[in-house]
Formats: sequence, C-alpha cells, structure tokens
Amino acid sequence: MSLANDLDALITRKPRTTATPFDERRYKLLSAHLGREVRAPLDPIPCLGDSNTMFFAGAERLRFVRYRRSAFWKPHWINRGLDLLPCFRVFHVGPATAWKAGDLGSSTRSREKIEILLKRDIKPGSKIIMSFGEIDCRIHMAKAVKGGTNIDEVVEKTAAKFVKLPQEIAARGFRPIVWGPPQIIPKDEKLSSPTFPFIGTWEMRRDITYAYIGRLREHCKKAGIPFVALAGIYHPPMEKADRALFHDGTHLSQRLMPLALAELENAGVLEFK
Repeated sequence: MSLANDLDALITRKPRTTATPFDERRYKLLSAHLGREVRAPLDPIPCLGDSNTMFFAGAERLRFVRYRRSAFWKPHWINRGLDLLPCFRVFHVGPATAWKAGDLGSSTRSREKIEILLKRDIKPGSKIIMSFGEIDCRIHMAKAVKGGTNIDEVVEKTAAKFVKLPQEIAARGFRPIVWGPPQIIPKDEKLSSPTFPFIGTWEMRRDITYAYIGRLREHCKKAGIPFVALAGIYHPPMEKADRALFHDGTHLSQRLMPLALAELENAGVLEFK
C-alpha cells in the first residue's frame, strides 16, 4: 500500500487488520521522540483547536487536509493533519479564539464544528486535547490592553469564559485536557501582516500570555480539568525563545515534541506501554 493510500485510510478511518509501512514509520518517529520503543497499538487522542493544534500532527510545517464541512450552503471546513504520530488525531476547526470557541454562530463556526466532531468522530468518553487562546493573546486581549484595560481583568474574563467549553464537554462524559498557548514569536517584530497580525509590543503580549496561562490553569484546576503548557519551560520566561523552536516563526517546531510528550505523560494524559 502506498503512503498516499495509507494516509487516506488513516483519515477516513477505514479498518485495517495489519500494520502498514506508514504505521511502522509513525511508531518509529514516536519512539525517537520518546527515546524508547513504543509498541502498537495506541488509541490516538483527538486534538482540536486553532492552527497551533497542528503541532500534534507531527509535521515540521502546517499541512491542512480538508475533512468535513460544517454546513452545505456556506461550508466551514474541519481540517485534518497528517497525523504522523500514532498517539494523536488532529482536527483543525479554523482560526477560532478562546473567547468565541464555545459560542454558536461565531465567524469560524468553531462550536458547530466541535459538535460535529463529538457526534461523528470522537468516541464517547475519549480524552480530548483542546488548543485555543494564542490568537486572543496576540490580537484581541492585546487590543484591549493597549486600549487601557488592565491585563489581569482581560485575561480573567477570557479564561473564565473559555473554561466553560471544556466543562460542558466534560459534563457529557468526555475527558478534555486544555493545552496552553505557546509564547509565539512573530517573523518580523516590527511588522504585523495579514497572515500573522499582532497588536502591541512583544513585552505586552508576553505578559498577557503568561497571565492568561496562569488564570486558565487556576480555572481548569478548580474545574478538575488537566492543563498542560510549554511556554516558559523551553526557554527563560522573560526572554524571547529561540526562533529555531518555531518552524515558521510562529508555530512550534517538532524540536519541542519530546518535551511536549514528556509533559503530557507526566500529567497522565499520555500512557505508553
């Protein structure tokens, strides 16, 4: 079976009775990241969110594969990743914000897409890694702070609103895990662009990001929802991270996957044989 057919079978969830060369390569890649051999089979954890979720797809680039449409007349697509690691199954629901992710009728239709995934693609009782908030830190909360709103106030409102979404999902029997936003470094600190807009200075956005991570961690703890974040672990918190840790200047590189796997394993989210 070719790599293309293997990937098609993976994405469409066609049943297979034997391991393929693609499966073998996926397990070898995971083992290399962990520094120890991992044997099949693993039940992949669904990961859903904005483009930062694509980190879990295992590729050193963003590669979106159209998967499902959330509407007929005005389609909003759910994308898939290449899923190069057998422990994750990635769903990109668009450039959704933490503020709007749980709201019906948002411009990205993120909540509608999440509902489709919960009904059609994610097994009842499954763990679900949720990644939202980086866009809020970079643009929306930054805009509010630049306009005069106190950082603590704006991050508290955003964290308190977002945590309702994983709480609602948990109430339906799923087991959500919140993934904190990374400390993003823009390609050009002096120039915001249509593909990667940002507001304010790096220092302001850094302070917003860490304040948001702190408040979101507390809200998740109170709600009994696991929370994992890498920002501040892979580099000194008050310094800019090495650009080599971002494959395109904005999204986390696979160089950080060993650390991510270790943190998820320590949190009890991942369990390997």
